[in-house]
Amino acid sequence: MSSDARRPRGLVALAVVLFLLALGSAVAGFVAIRYSVTSSGVSYEIGKWLLQLTTVFTGAGFITAVFRQVEITRAKRDAWMTTLQDLVVGQDALEGACMRLISNSNAETYADMIEKCRELRAMLRRIIALPEAYDRSGDMRRHVQRMRQYLKPLIHEYERHYMHIQRQGRLDEKALEARLDELVKINQPVLTEDLLKWTSVGELLRDARQFPSLAACLQDFDEGEIQFMEDSELDSAYESVKRILQKNAGVESRTPSPSVTK
Repeated sequence: MSSDARRPRGLVALAVVLFLLALGSAVAGFVAIRYSVTSSGVSYEIGKWLLQLTTVFTGAGFITAVFRQVEITRAKRDAWMTTLQDLVVGQDALEGACMRLISNSNAETYADMIEKCRELRAMLRRIIALPEAYDRSGDMRRHVQRMRQYLKPLIHEYERHYMHIQRQGRLDEKALEARLDELVKINQPVLTEDLLKWTSVGELLRDARQFPSLAACLQDFDEGEIQFMEDSELDSAYESVKRILQKNAGVESRTPSPSVTK
């Protein structure tokens, strides 16, 4: 266990000890003063000293308790900050995968995009499992669920077409290798027009009838900004979750433009 992990427990133990010492010295002081024969005797002076010591112990215990509360607050904010960073990284990774899929639609880039969807859903599942996600308003849980529901059909769609995509992808790779070998044999250093067209998998993925969820996702994606459009369901839910996490982490939310907030 690290020293940071031991520190909160140590502060709790110290505060308890100080309050117990304060209680003990207060009781002893009152007893000494109560049974003192005179107001200037040794017992009376000891009682006064014990009461003064009670004040010292009480103040020290209070300060320790405050430090403990500060430690708890900081630890919670650090945890929320880590969650916020994971969310931003996950969303950025998905947007990068979408851009690569648009630029070069093949089995590999499609699989990479779906893997980013799975990772983001898993991270969102960890958020929704937090006790704090069950707040009074339920806003965090609701917006997290919106993101998860958006990503779920994409994953199911990939799994339904997995065999077709993978086998067609392997065939595309072999056909590409053979075509490139031909260019090498004839000493052709520039790609021909046919090699700049979509592969069979690329054409397949552009079929909105077979891949409606993928088509809807790419329609929500802004290629120029390399991010999902502001009015899309995914980006709207993402920004809502991010604002809640920023608030919990004690970070001021600044949204001057989409490029900055991302």
